[in-house]
Amino acid sequence: MAKPDPKTYRHVLVVENEPLMRDLFAKAVESAGFVVTTAANAADAKRAMKSVDPDCVVVDIELGPGPNGFELVESLKPTTPSIGIVYLTNLPDPRFGNKDPKQVKNNQAYLRKGAIQTGQELVDAIEAVLKDKVTKEFRHDLASNRPFAALSKRQVETLQMLSEGKTNQQIASIRGTTVRAVESMLTRIFELIGIDPKTGNPRVEAAAKYFLLREQD
Repeated sequence: MAKPDPKTYRHVLVVENEPLMRDLFAKAVESAGFVVTTAANAADAKRAMKSVDPDCVVVDIELGPGPNGFELVESLKPTTPSIGIVYLTNLPDPRFGNKDPKQVKNNQAYLRKGAIQTGQELVDAIEAVLKDKVTKEFRHDLASNRPFAALSKRQVETLQMLSEGKTNQQIASIRGTTVRAVESMLTRIFELIGIDPKTGNPRVEAAAKYFLLREQD
């Protein structure tokens, strides 16, 4: 008599606010033999947690209005500290979600949507998390070739403020520095993300690159 596939006893909760992506991810995981429940936001996910008690949560970071993926995972810690976590997002790393890079733990996976080619890669990440065998292969937030990898945390924060339409004076006030220091930092940011500060409108180009990154998620 054949032994039952152990994956049929594993339950995965997929949390993704975009319906088409949510359906695609769910089908990829389900086709690998897992039981799947879906949620569109953090509130739905918390209700699902009480009903199905999943082994792993695949969660986007930007979930629309309400708590984001990081906040959802933090809220799960007190009751389910050993649950597997796979972040699935287009944000290059936690800094773009206003979090410390160490927000993603060693036993958690972080996949960029634009960096995976097949559903099997997601399934492999889930398997790695459940077996506590997460390697750099499943940590795209640590990849040297990820978008904006060359920027420091301070530079990311400054780029975010620029993209919000803040002036150099406003950025200087928030950062507690001078306008000249902000100008110098922006020049360095432009260079690091491939924008020539002497041509066109580098502020607009930088904001466009940043927004394109966020819109893809």
